[in-house]
Amino acid sequence: MSTEHGKRQRKRATRTRRASRVPADRTPADAADMDAAEGEAREHYRREKARRAERSRPPEHPLEQARRAYEALLAADAERARGGRPKKDAAAAKRPHPAPETNTEGEE
Repeated sequence: MSTEHGKRQRKRATRTRRASRVPADRTPADAADMDAAEGEAREHYRREKARRAERSRPPEHPLEQARRAYEALLAADAERARGGRPKKDAAAAKRPHPAPETNTEGEE
């Protein structure tokens, strides 16, 4: 099997196909157990996230100091990053438009 440039084509794929991700011996009961376990995990995540959101640290705590410093850094970067390429409308507004030329010599 050659092509016009003399290169040979492979007769079969070089990689073997992987088996499907879901094993065939999995029963619907296993799927129900997995769904229940996933639901419990999600509920635990929500409870833990709410518990941590309610907790507050004193202002002198090192993590709170670091958080404030990081937020100040982001605010400083936001103020400084007001450059870049101008918008098309802004560039067009800066250019003076030439007055329309009227031909007064040829008309009487």
